[in-house]
Amino acid sequence: MQFQRKFVNWSLVRKILSMVIFILFWTILVQFIDYFHQIPTPKAVFLAIFELPVPVVLKNIGISFFRVLGGFFVGVLIGFPVGVAIGYSRILNHLIFPSFEMARPIPPIAWIPLTVLFFINFESQAIFLTFYGAFFPIVYNTMGGISEVDICLPRAAMSFGVGKKLMLWKVILPAAMPQVFTGMKLAMGVAWILVVAAEMMSNKGGMGYYVWYNHAVMDYPHVVLAMGIIGLCGAICSVGIGVVGNYFTRWQRLV
Repeated sequence: MQFQRKFVNWSLVRKILSMVIFILFWTILVQFIDYFHQIPTPKAVFLAIFELPVPVVLKNIGISFFRVLGGFFVGVLIGFPVGVAIGYSRILNHLIFPSFEMARPIPPIAWIPLTVLFFINFESQAIFLTFYGAFFPIVYNTMGGISEVDICLPRAAMSFGVGKKLMLWKVILPAAMPQVFTGMKLAMGVAWILVVAAEMMSNKGGMGYYVWYNHAVMDYPHVVLAMGIIGLCGAICSVGIGVVGNYFTRWQRLV
């Protein structure tokens, strides 16, 4: 029993089992339910890997990554300070939050027609859309993380004579960081959704265009394969954010 606990990574086993169950469910769905017969089987998608035009796919992945990361980093640079301001200052909350709350429900896709007026090329349009999609989750989670900091922490800091500015940087922001990075992960997911949607509407490359092209030529195994590649790219970005988040929240492992 001790041998099993020491040498068997049950977490990894469960993750692999999850993928096996998903593939089995996919196979059963396609093989035995008439409504789903036109969906490519896992075998067809697997065989499509060997027909993949690797240079073309890598180029499209690079294009999509550039657009996603460009908008995401702009969203962080603007959204994080805005979230801090709204969450930390009651005056700025009253001045900014009402307008912010009115703009938030507007779907990012609705901005696509106006981006043609604002920006001269598709790259800036795509980066704006990914920025817009990433901005609100970052602001909301930053604001929420600051407002939900345990009141005992700033009170304890005040008892040691810590000023407001130092308290923000040394107490409140570190305590809010777990929720801030959760918002960044959500923002990254939204950014990928929007960049794929925008690329499907254009002829400017990217994984969204690659999916739409294969749909146009009715090569559905490559459509599903491209969808999987997009999901993998999004997962890689989330893992990267998690690694950075672990560094900035390393204090949690000392508690």
